[in-house]
Amino acid sequence: MPLLIASPDVAPVGNLQHLGLQAFMPHPLLATWIQCYWVMRQPVLPAAGYRQTLYPDGGSSLLFYFQPGKRPLCYFNGRQTLSRLQLSGWLDIVGVRFYPGGAFQLLDHDAPQLQSEAVNAADFDIRTLPLLQQRLAATTQTAERLGQIEQWLLQQMQQRHAQNSPIQQILPVLLHQATPSVNQLSLAVNLSRRQFERKFQQQVGVTPGQLKLLQRIRHARQLINLNPQQSLTDIALCSGFYDQPHFIRQFQRITGQTPGQYRQRKQHQATMSQKYNSV
Repeated sequence: MPLLIASPDVAPVGNLQHLGLQAFMPHPLLATWIQCYWVMRQPVLPAAGYRQTLYPDGGSSLLFYFQPGKRPLCYFNGRQTLSRLQLSGWLDIVGVRFYPGGAFQLLDHDAPQLQSEAVNAADFDIRTLPLLQQRLAATTQTAERLGQIEQWLLQQMQQRHAQNSPIQQILPVLLHQATPSVNQLSLAVNLSRRQFERKFQQQVGVTPGQLKLLQRIRHARQLINLNPQQSLTDIALCSGFYDQPHFIRQFQRITGQTPGQYRQRKQHQATMSQKYNSV
């Protein structure tokens, strides 16, 4: 099946096309759990390197770091707090971006156990992972690498009997602006409130309320990126915040900066990206 290119802004590392960022859509059978694959390949970075902020949104990533003549290192990042990625030297990275709960289904590990910034995937004791790394070491072609990874994920899906669990069925409802209560959500999937909250934490790693907040902030960031001139009051309302001070406070708590500071920083990054590309 040919790889379909996705919009780069779906990748969790931001709009880094100047660093060779490309994003690709997953196989339809995996689309319930995987948001995208992303690739960054850049032979030379500036001497100072490049530092990228990663904002939590409830999702997680499986990362393959390629090295010439060696098996790629494989790490899992499920951290749900602000973190930063330091890029230096040269880049050759492939990432699998999971939706909230997706890694639980395909990797068979409880989400709270996966919330360190960088967990060596070898610790997951997935029998077929070393073979995948060995096969990946034998190719430098992006399409072939992604094909190998996707085939492995499809095998994981079959072996784990992955299914669209009640928790994932309810996620679109949860992320809708008019969110029902936890009691209503649990009733919708025929679970007690206690069962629902326990399964949600197990599969997603955060509470329903925390995921809702992370997704609202993510939506606000997307609106700022798309239209920096839009008023922050409008962005707050469009993101489900009806109290401007509450929006600013929560935005700063999740991102480490106010919405105004975030917008200013993104405008500066866009300017620097244009200069980098011109060079």
